Amino acid sequence: MNGGVREVLVVLDTACGACSGVARDVASVLRVPVRTRSCRDPDLRAAYRDLPAAAITCRAPAVGLVAADGTVTWHLGVGAAPALLGLVRPRALPRAVRVLVTVRRTSRARAADHR
Repeated sequence: MNGGVREVLVVLDTACGACSGVARDVASVLRVPVRTRSCRDPDLRAAYRDLPAAAITCRAPAVGLVAADGTVTWHLGVGAAPALLGLVRPRALPRAVRVLVTVRRTSRARAADHR
C-alpha cells in the first residue's frame, strides 16, 4: 500500500505562492498525511540534520518520506515524483498528473528567474 510511509514532509519556500499551491495539491492526492515546513524556519536544520543543503537554503523544495520508525528519506524537486507515485490515491491519479505538470512549469520558471 504505502510502503511503510507514515507521512510526507514537504520543505519549501512558503514565500513562493506557486510552491505553496503545489504543496496543497500534493496533500490532496496522497493517502498519507502531508506536513509542510518553510525552508526559512530557523529550527529546520536542527530538526532534520540530513536535509539536503539545497532545501535548507531555499534553492530547491524537498520531499521527505517519513517511515514508521521516524527515519526520513529525502528527494529534491521534481525528482520526488517517482517516490510519491505509490502514495497517490488511485482516483486522484489524473489530478496528480496535473500537479506534476504544474511542478515542472514552476521549476522551469523559477530556474529562468535565477539566471
